[in-house]
Amino acid sequence: MTSDAFPPPHIVGGGINTGESEQPVAITQMLGADSSAPVREEALRERFLSFDPLFDASSRLVAHELVLRGRTAPDAAPDELRQMDEDMLLTGLYSLTRDGLSDELPLLIRISAGVLFSDIPREINRPQLIWCVHLASPRDLARALALQDAGLDFCPTLDRGDAVVQDSASAWHYLACHADQVPPKTAARLIVEGVRNAHALARWPADSWFRGSFFSGDTQAEPKSHDLAMQLDLLAIALREPVETLAQFFRLNPNMAPRFLAIANSPVGGLSRPAESAAHALVMLGAPRARRVAALLALAGGAPGEASRHYAVTALTRALFMGKITRLGAPAESAAAAFEIGLLSTAAHALSLPVETLIRKLGLSATSARALSAHPSAEGRLLQLAFACESDDADTLARFAGQLGLPLHQISVAYLDALVAASALDAALH
Repeated sequence: MTSDAFPPPHIVGGGINTGESEQPVAITQMLGADSSAPVREEALRERFLSFDPLFDASSRLVAHELVLRGRTAPDAAPDELRQMDEDMLLTGLYSLTRDGLSDELPLLIRISAGVLFSDIPREINRPQLIWCVHLASPRDLARALALQDAGLDFCPTLDRGDAVVQDSASAWHYLACHADQVPPKTAARLIVEGVRNAHALARWPADSWFRGSFFSGDTQAEPKSHDLAMQLDLLAIALREPVETLAQFFRLNPNMAPRFLAIANSPVGGLSRPAESAAHALVMLGAPRARRVAALLALAGGAPGEASRHYAVTALTRALFMGKITRLGAPAESAAAAFEIGLLSTAAHALSLPVETLIRKLGLSATSARALSAHPSAEGRLLQLAFACESDDADTLARFAGQLGLPLHQISVAYLDALVAASALDAALH
């Protein structure tokens, strides 16, 4: 579906400006603290928490694990640092449970053995929570079993150096394992980490759940070059960090600034007058548009070739289309969420990363993770609709039009609008 007969439209509605208004707000309390003052807990959770997906052997999404975004303190770090990470994670969990956990899938939460002996698990437990803990002594074991008898679900890692702890394998509903281990003989559901290939997968029971990137393909798990690593860093900053961090990125990587300025000054940026520098463009664009222009730059790179230009233009086309269709009434969490999923739909190819690794490194929401992993969701159906438009698949388009309750001509016009609007990006990338 292409057209040269339409003049480039102003990008509105489901376009680069898609998103809820951002009002300045002062964060005056930690998550979970009691106060009658307004607080943007949802914004804090979005910034600091992420949901890692778990899959079954058929690559179906079966659960999530609540984790902190970005890097956390390693096992060898001082106790104080690891304690700070755990406190932040539990504070976020408290906030989530207080607002109500909307996802029906199980949610895993990793705690230290010390938390077992506090009131926290009992106080914030919910039916879908599964507590992950390393049990290293009979004392830890006895406490965890007592809490399980009280109604809590556990997925323990059993210390190999303690025979009493090892003998408890049959007592649990879930049991954490590593792919290098021999699968234990137990009725518990095994949650396996570290599977890298089909041979390793075949060793585990059919009802096991899995962490790791195998389900997105056995591909390179890290960026293959310095440039790709820089683009991944920029994409992570563009999605989640304040504009000040973007400004710092361009100060540290001045070779990327000219291309950012070119995109900002193109029709894609939508500026009323040209910006004079990348820093000037950040101010003129405002936070939402600046982040999206930076995300497009991350997909294209500082010196884009034909393939990277294609990835960026295709991503913008899908993003504009999905945002527009959502505003026309298609079911989705929001037009902004649909836009982000479209924008990220080519990122795995552009950055030479498996989708699962991308989800983890970018700290994507459960909504984005489901759609990008091809698991059933409203946003995933919108992405499939974009694919059908690209291939001009009339039968699939007609089926989706019926499912969404939208006239086929509205879908066609929305895609043509997106296609023409996104074509301005190609010129900015040459």
